[in-house]
Amino acid sequence: MRRLFSAEGRKIVAGIVLIVLVLYGQELYGFATAGGRLDPSLRGATGPSNVIVVLNFTPDRFHNERVREYGVFSGRDGAINRIRLRMVTPDNLDRLANLAWVARIEPLK
Repeated sequence: MRRLFSAEGRKIVAGIVLIVLVLYGQELYGFATAGGRLDPSLRGATGPSNVIVVLNFTPDRFHNERVREYGVFSGRDGAINRIRLRMVTPDNLDRLANLAWVARIEPLK
């Protein structure tokens, strides 16, 4: 126990924490802030929803492909960073909200 609190022990613990943050930091941040991304009207959805996924940047091919995994892609909503998805299940809504690079998820009107 004494070794853990020594200078060497603190360096090892700091290194492990740094590695964990590099590997899982984005996922942890996404999970911690998911509630703010999902529109209140979509929380507690019991069936598939039609939504607009808003990004704060111009999406690359990677982002478009990742978003399409959560529902049926149905085009853009005015701007290139607003993606329309249809038939998004409640589980996929939660998973989509956990993506740290998604700014907001709004209902499609």
